[in-house]
Amino acid sequence: MLINFGAVVASMVLSVALGFLWYGPVFGKQWMKLSGIQMPDGKPSISVMIKPIILSLVGSFLMSSVLSFSLVFHNTYYGTTGILTCISFAFVLWLGFIAPAYLNLTGWEGKPWKLFFINAGYWLVFLLISAMLISFFAGMR
Repeated sequence: MLINFGAVVASMVLSVALGFLWYGPVFGKQWMKLSGIQMPDGKPSISVMIKPIILSLVGSFLMSSVLSFSLVFHNTYYGTTGILTCISFAFVLWLGFIAPAYLNLTGWEGKPWKLFFINAGYWLVFLLISAMLISFFAGMR
């Protein structure tokens, strides 16, 4: 069971593009307001942005690698294949790991439910699209 690093790299690129859109033009203003984040005057410098970008890439590498390994293992063990199987599996992983983590944060930090849906929604979309990419690259169609 080998991890397809082409799929992992494609998923990492996806995370950057999706994050740019999701936390930019799509939900950026709402997310910042609900999170209590103030946009600085002017555009942040690259030196300010490099740390979160690197951490995001490391996180997406880890998540994409584990997702890829899990999908290959699941499909090999159960003898299943196909993009719908991969999407379903990614949804179950999101439901079992990502959603509860954000529910916990929402409850303990007293954050608005709208913020839960923005943040958890990003990870759901990321995992579903990543599962499709991994399925395509690994030939699990």
